[in-house]
Amino acid sequence: MIPNRQFNTRLRYHEKQVLKAFDQHTATKNPILRFFILEWHRRAAKTTLSINLLIREACKYPKSKYVYVAPTQVWARDIIWDDPTMIWDSLPDKAEMGWKANEQKMLIKFANGSMLKIGGSDKPDSLRGIDADGVVLDEWALIKPTTWSEIFRPIIAGDPKPGHRARWAMFLYTPKGQNHATAMFNIAACIVDQQTLPTDGKSLTAKAGWFASRLIADESGIISRDELDLMLQEVADGLVAQVEYDQEMQCKRATDEERTLITSAMLDRLNTVNWNALRITEPKIRRIVAIDPAFGGDQCALKGFENGRVLHQKQVNWTMTHEVVFEGKEMARRLNTKNFIVDCIGNGKGVADGLAIDRAEYHVQYFNSAEKCEDSDRFANKKAEAVEFAAQEIRRLEVEPITDPETRRQLVGLSRYKVTNAGKMIMRSNDDTKKELGCSPDRGLAYVYGRYGIARVLPEAHRTEGDRGRGVQKTAMSM
Repeated sequence: MIPNRQFNTRLRYHEKQVLKAFDQHTATKNPILRFFILEWHRRAAKTTLSINLLIREACKYPKSKYVYVAPTQVWARDIIWDDPTMIWDSLPDKAEMGWKANEQKMLIKFANGSMLKIGGSDKPDSLRGIDADGVVLDEWALIKPTTWSEIFRPIIAGDPKPGHRARWAMFLYTPKGQNHATAMFNIAACIVDQQTLPTDGKSLTAKAGWFASRLIADESGIISRDELDLMLQEVADGLVAQVEYDQEMQCKRATDEERTLITSAMLDRLNTVNWNALRITEPKIRRIVAIDPAFGGDQCALKGFENGRVLHQKQVNWTMTHEVVFEGKEMARRLNTKNFIVDCIGNGKGVADGLAIDRAEYHVQYFNSAEKCEDSDRFANKKAEAVEFAAQEIRRLEVEPITDPETRRQLVGLSRYKVTNAGKMIMRSNDDTKKELGCSPDRGLAYVYGRYGIARVLPEAHRTEGDRGRGVQKTAMSM
C-alpha cells in the first residue's frame, strides 16, 4: 500500500481535506489545483503529510522528480533524512516498489525511474536548473521568498510530462510574525479581514488554482486540552512567553511589538515577591560589575549586581578608556568583588583589557555580542542568547524588581527580536532600538550583560545557618 498502511489508517480530517483537494481533478470536472498552502500549528503532521504525498506521487508517475526543501541542508537532514520515523517509515515495501537511497545526496531513486530529492534552501545554487514535477517548501516562513520566485516558480511553469499530473507546489509553515508566508496565505485564501482567517482546516474561499488550510491547536484536537492547559499554566508561571504559545500553538501572527522578550507586565510581576524574606535564605552570594562602554556621545552604563538585585548603578559621559576603567574599579571596590563583564565591541575592548591587566587581578568576561553563542541552534549570536537569558530570569521571578525607570524602558525596547531564515532568534539592530527609545539602550544592555555574566562566576560569599536569620554576609575577600 502506497502510502503505507500506518499513514493511511491514522489520517485526520484536515489531512484528508488536503489529499481530497489534491486528487479532485481525477474524480471531478473542477479545475486542477496546483498550489497548496498550509498554515498549521506545531505537531499537526504537515511535514509527514507532505513526505508521504511526495513518495506517493513518485511511485504513481514513472520517471518523475519531486523535491522537498527545508530552510537549511542541516535542517533537512536532521528532520527528514536522519529521523527514523520520517522518510524511512514512509517509503513503500520494496516488494511493492523498489528503491535505493543515496546518503550523501539525500536522494531516493525508485524502481520506476522516479526520484525524490531532499535539500535545503541555504544551498540555492544546488537547486537551480533541476526539473521537478512537484515541490514542497517546508517552514516556508523561514525560507527566502526568492527560492520560490527565482528557482521553483519557473520550473513549475513547465508543461507536465505526458500522462502526468500538472506540476504543483506546496507551502507549509507555522507563522513567524507577519511576512511573505502569511501574505501568500491571505492572497491564496482571499483574506481581507484578519478576523475571517480559518481556524479548523480548509478555507471556504480560495484563489483559482489554490488550496488554503489553517489549523490552530484549540480547534484541531491533535494536542489534548489537558496538555494545552498545562502549557498555558507554564505561560502564567513565566516559563513560556505568551507570544510563543500563541504563535506555535494558535498560529497567531505576532506583530513586531508583540515579538518582545521582556514586557512591562513581566517587570511588574517582580514586585509580587517578598524579596526581603527570600534574600536572607540565599546560601551563596555572587557579585559582578557589568559595563556597557560608550564613547560616541552615548552614556557609559555601569551596574553592580549581587545575586538577583542591582546594588549600584551609574551612568557617566567619560570619553577616555582609563576614566571608565577607574569608575569600574571604584564600583567593584564598593561591591567587594573582582568580577567584571564588559561589552568589548569597539573601544569597549580597551576597558576590558585595562581591567584584565590591573594588578588587582580582576576576573573579566569579554562579551562580544556578535560572537557565536553557546546555543547556536536557537540564537543567531551571543546578544540574542543573553537577552533571552535575562528574560527567562525575569519570567521565573529569579531577579529582584528593577527600580530604575529608564532601565525598565530600555529593557523592553532592546528585547524586540526577529527570526532569521535559519529559524534563529536575532535582536533587532541597535539603530532601530535607538530610533524607538530616542537614545542608546546602554542601561538596559548593562543589565542584560550583568545577568548573563553573574551566572558564570563562582560564589564569593556564603551565609551560615546562624547568619541567615540576621542577614549577615561573610565574604571570601573580607575574611
